[in-house]
Amino acid sequence: MMESSLKIVGNEQSEWALTTQLFEEYKNYQYDSAYVYAHKLQEFAINSGRRSEIAKAQIALLHCYKSVGFFNEAVDVIRSFDATDVPEYLCGDFYFLCAETYQNLSSYVEGTATLSKEYDDKKQMYYDLVLQCAEPDSYLYGYALLEKELSEHYSDSLAIHGRRAFIDSNTWDDHQKAVQYSILSEAYNALTLYDEAVIYRAQSAIFDIRSCTHETTSAKILAGHMYARNLIDRAHRYIQQAQYDAEFYNSRLRKTEINSLLPIIENSRYNWLKNQRLWLFIVLCAIVLLLGICLTLLLILRSRNRSLAQAHEELEEKTKLLRDSNDSLTVANEKLREANEIKDQYIIQSLYGNTAFVNEVNEAVNEAVRDITLKRPDEARTTLYHIGIKKERARIAASFDTAFLKLFPNWLDEFNSLFPKESQIRLAEDGTMPMDVRIFALMRLGFDNAAEVAEYLNLSIDTVYVYKARLKGKALVDKEEFDSRIMAIPKH
Repeated sequence: MMESSLKIVGNEQSEWALTTQLFEEYKNYQYDSAYVYAHKLQEFAINSGRRSEIAKAQIALLHCYKSVGFFNEAVDVIRSFDATDVPEYLCGDFYFLCAETYQNLSSYVEGTATLSKEYDDKKQMYYDLVLQCAEPDSYLYGYALLEKELSEHYSDSLAIHGRRAFIDSNTWDDHQKAVQYSILSEAYNALTLYDEAVIYRAQSAIFDIRSCTHETTSAKILAGHMYARNLIDRAHRYIQQAQYDAEFYNSRLRKTEINSLLPIIENSRYNWLKNQRLWLFIVLCAIVLLLGICLTLLLILRSRNRSLAQAHEELEEKTKLLRDSNDSLTVANEKLREANEIKDQYIIQSLYGNTAFVNEVNEAVNEAVRDITLKRPDEARTTLYHIGIKKERARIAASFDTAFLKLFPNWLDEFNSLFPKESQIRLAEDGTMPMDVRIFALMRLGFDNAAEVAEYLNLSIDTVYVYKARLKGKALVDKEEFDSRIMAIPKH
């Protein structure tokens, strides 16, 4: 998007700003593109003649050269830099890149004491200049100050705890954290604390990924740690990532560093794969041998299994028959248990009701006998007429309702669920059920003959049918389904 905008910008100042922004986006992402925009900045700066813009262009070029290992070109830029009329913050950025350049040169000639010392001295000189130009609370100032202290008064505590304190001192961006964690990992590695070194090297690699940085060393060094731990597969994956980053960024320096380790890891991985194939071949041979043994045993057992399978089928059939019989017996037992409970409840209620009726009849007969003895026939007739048959029938009905509702406590709720709200049934004030509901209660107990129901309730058969038809006509379910829904109402 910004590259497209750069093509249509007509304002020189806007073009400079967009080019600067594009360089910042690409400087750690891809060298070729970064160099193109750094070169454009140089052209703009030369045309404008402004010292600040020339300094920014030199900073961009120096970053490109030191990142890919063009040290001759980097040193030429350093030598040509003129700090006259350049803002201090730009001088600080430039001097910091100079220090990094000589740090890379020192690492490149490691083992040559004279050159290493020369480059280290120049690095410290530029860190001093950074401290003079950078803001005290800036990343560059803190970084340069810590490096200066380590150079002059090195201690393990400063290298570890000082670095960690610097990391925690501010919310640095992801690329800055990646750099600091990389340096911290080196400090732990120098103390042979390899586990901590791996942890912080991995964190550095993670922050490189987050910041879209391809100009990095963490993946390559992490591959070396994995190789030292004989984790060849991981080492191979990390060195491949490092090689991809180096080629994507087009960093000659990183490619050279990776090429010193890549053949070693590749050779170890080749040997590792070769050993894996050998073990795989041995395992396959063992599997084939076991398969042969298993096949032989299978042929021996197969003939025996045929007879066992036949016996098993016969046993399955008998088991199925037995299971069906058990199921039928279970259903019969459940019905018998329900019937017994019904009988028990009804017998208890009947005993209470019949005892009371017998007592009343006995008292009425004794009174009638007294009236006849005293030659009072009218009084005797009246006593016998009011013997209480109607009252006893009501008591029998109430006794039945009480016994039934104890056996079926949810009867009324389940029964009403079959009707709309306006047609639902309520018990009378004395707790008895309406006659039509009592008919279906008897049906739930097993009275499926209308004549038996009519005789028990002292009704005509036609009246029983009328009651049933009237209730079914109000129900929410089909008339054909109504009886089965009544019979499905559970006892508890």
